[in-house]
Amino acid sequence: FVVADKPPTVVAHHSSWTYTRSDPRRRWKEPTPMLQRVRDETRKRVNLIHRLDRGASGALLFAFAQDNNSENSEKASCSITKALIEAMQSKDATKTYLALCDGDGMWNGADYLNKGWFTFDNPVQDENGKYIEDCRTDFQFIASKTMPLKEGDADEGRKITIVLARPHTGRYHQIRQHLSSGTLGHAILGDSSHGRSRTNRLWKKKYNLMKERVCLHLIRLQVPATDYTDDIDVLSPLPPDLKKMLRIFP
Repeated sequence: FVVADKPPTVVAHHSSWTYTRSDPRRRWKEPTPMLQRVRDETRKRVNLIHRLDRGASGALLFAFAQDNNSENSEKASCSITKALIEAMQSKDATKTYLALCDGDGMWNGADYLNKGWFTFDNPVQDENGKYIEDCRTDFQFIASKTMPLKEGDADEGRKITIVLARPHTGRYHQIRQHLSSGTLGHAILGDSSHGRSRTNRLWKKKYNLMKERVCLHLIRLQVPATDYTDDIDVLSPLPPDLKKMLRIFP
């Protein structure tokens, strides 16, 4: 297997969203997908074990596919890929994300900064708008910062909170929907689907938020051993754009 650091605004692989290979509308404009980047870097075929949203970043796990075309080699490749996918989906696997959110750690009278780790299980919507009940995420609100209000500035977009998230289930935009919910009220900065458009525009203009960036980073990936692989425990360093945004913290 191999673990790669996915940068923001890069897709994990091409899909119908990026159109077909011959379609001039979008695909030629997309940065090279991670699947192709890892293949070119390792000079081996690889299979994607999990995905990250286009605007997110962090650790991305791949399984090596065999280079020859023998039947046994193909079966072994499929077995390793299947085993890693099952391990990733097991209760012993942990994905720890770091998110930069719009807010100060307080919402509707709740002080989340002093709450420690807690589990949040509100339903989320799938791609078609249907509500899914079984979805759980552990959160810990780490620190917050409120920028000083300057003359002529709006009060909006001055607050930022660092949040750690560990999803137990893998629903559509689960972490993003949970944080932006009416219960937690801390949408991830840059989230155009579930966040606040005006706030995102202000952060792009004043505080170094990248275009098409969702401030969500898979910082640690822990996967239990399989019949083919040992335990996996890797850290993905914060990318330069998030480090630049975090310079506002003392």
